[in-house]
Amino acid sequence: MSNKLQNTKAIQEMMSGTHKSQTRKSYGFNKTVTEKHAVGDTWTETDNKGTTWSITQHDGYRTRQVENSILDQVRKALTVPDACPCCDKTMRDTEQHLNFKMYFIHKKCFECVIKEESKIRNQGKEAWDAYNKERMLQNAEAWFKDADRDVALLREAVHLQFIQNADGRLEDWNQTAFLEKFDTDYKQLKEKIYNSLKG
Repeated sequence: MSNKLQNTKAIQEMMSGTHKSQTRKSYGFNKTVTEKHAVGDTWTETDNKGTTWSITQHDGYRTRQVENSILDQVRKALTVPDACPCCDKTMRDTEQHLNFKMYFIHKKCFECVIKEESKIRNQGKEAWDAYNKERMLQNAEAWFKDADRDVALLREAVHLQFIQNADGRLEDWNQTAFLEKFDTDYKQLKEKIYNSLKG
């Protein structure tokens, strides 16, 4: 078929609405866009797998990211605000490294922590000791929170039925007894530390 005949046929199909470019199906992430959004608008959509996406309209395109992803949670946890939540003083000054350190521990700037601890010291030795004990208890609780996850991972890893001796022989070992002893020792350690801090 000559080029002229092909072009004529294509034009006739276009006029009747049956040309392949008009009837071809296209696939993509976005459904047919019915809503108009202004630049800077943000909204959420849920895909057919149940994942919720946060979508932002830009000039001529859109970006999307999983809403409340682990990365977002980590980013929020590691982000220091520009101003102290207690006194509104800037967190990014000559004491920036101290402000950041105190923010991650106390959620306030270095100067606010110093003022708070000075007030507690002025209340006497008993108040100061109680404050320190409470801080140590909070640190122990945070440490055990991480340790509990590590213990759970270790329990999952202990799935081998045999252990190899130095001479190459395989030896049966009682996995249940090992895990029971492990759990008992860990529980006793937690109780010992908590009792020493609370007592």
